[in-house]
Amino acid sequence: YIVIKAELLTLLIPSTQSFELSSTHHNKTTSEDINMLLSYSNLDKKEYSLLLMKYVDDKTSESTLFDELFDEVCEIFLKREVPKECGMIRKFLNTAIIECCVEKCVVCQGTGYLKTTDSIDKCPHCDGTGEFIYDDHVRSSIMGVKKNYFMKYKKEYESIIKKINTIENSALSKIGDT
Repeated sequence: YIVIKAELLTLLIPSTQSFELSSTHHNKTTSEDINMLLSYSNLDKKEYSLLLMKYVDDKTSESTLFDELFDEVCEIFLKREVPKECGMIRKFLNTAIIECCVEKCVVCQGTGYLKTTDSIDKCPHCDGTGEFIYDDHVRSSIMGVKKNYFMKYKKEYESIIKKINTIENSALSKIGDT
């Protein structure tokens, strides 16, 4: 099951005629169909992985994106101070990837409401919007560190977020979705 916005999918379809065979056993768009369409867009590996992870929900692309970004993220931390604790840069990068790619609230599944046997209440994790709210407390919780530790490196974290957003904007412009 592949989830992708319809307007994004229509932008992925090349304007020239394609003689490639698509799967004929069902009407659903497959990962192979999306890969073929994206191959015409001259995306680099980071852009490609980010689009697959965020819009097609391809779990294998997350590790590729992580690997492609890790050296650049290490350079961000080298400009100031590298955390002495083992694996901290990995935690910052993982959390930034999650924040940039997982917009739907995981608690209410994007509905904005929590149902119990007694009531239906507005979800406190997304304030009823269906989009998860990432604040500094949530970010530090995802990382498994204390909030004051996260705050020490917040500037570097924001640089990682900016880098991922730049990659996404570049990828979207290459596929014509600006």
